[in-house]
Amino acid sequence: MLRKKGTAQQYRISAAPNHEKLPWPGLKAKDHLSRVVTWAVKEAKEARETACWAEEQIARVLDHVPPETAIRILFREISRRENRKLRESKRGSAKRPAR
Repeated sequence: MLRKKGTAQQYRISAAPNHEKLPWPGLKAKDHLSRVVTWAVKEAKEARETACWAEEQIARVLDHVPPETAIRILFREISRRENRKLRESKRGSAKRPAR
C-alpha cells in the first residue's frame, strides 16, 4: 500500500483570504436598488469568507502551538485590552470639564 507524503504547501499560511467574484451573468444593475443589493450581497459574502479564513488560519497556528502557550497568549491579550480600556476611560474623564 502506497501513501502520499504530505507536502509543506498543505500547511502554508496564506497572507490574505481569496474572495471570489459573484458569477451572475444575467445580473444587470440598471437601477440604484439592484446596485445596492448587489453591493450588500458581495460585502456579506466577503465578510463570511474573511471570518472563515481567519478561523482556518488560527486553527492551523494552534495545531503547532502547545495548549499552555495558547492560553497564556490569550490571557495576556485579554489583560492588555482591559488595561487599554481603563487608560482610555481615565483619559476621557480627565478631558471632561468638572462641574
